[in-house]
Amino acid sequence: MTVGIDFYIASTLKEIPKSEKHVKFEEDLQDYLLKKEGDPAKKYGLLLNLDQYSDRMFSAREVNELVIICEHLLNEYSVTEKKQWKVDKRTKGINCFAEELKVLCLAALDRKKKVIAVGD
Repeated sequence: MTVGIDFYIASTLKEIPKSEKHVKFEEDLQDYLLKKEGDPAKKYGLLLNLDQYSDRMFSAREVNELVIICEHLLNEYSVTEKKQWKVDKRTKGINCFAEELKVLCLAALDRKKKVIAVGD
């Protein structure tokens, strides 16, 4: 089991066990981005300033903001098909996480549910 923050689609904490999909925000990726952006982070604050040991429920407005943050991360840490061999593991990890979280957030908005972040 790895340490980090898990994101779920749910309206309450009790619904989380029924959630069919979740996205893990690895602790090392959060630490790396915090060091790069400054702690507390201003640029991606809603995502990066999450407490790894508590839970957080995001409103629909905040879920939309998370989608925008993911799009910015995908642009900043892009992995092009032609040069994947040049991309380091951390960049791939950030890109993969941002893509998965964006999909999860859009699904939550579509279902009119919330996104809940659960720390370890």
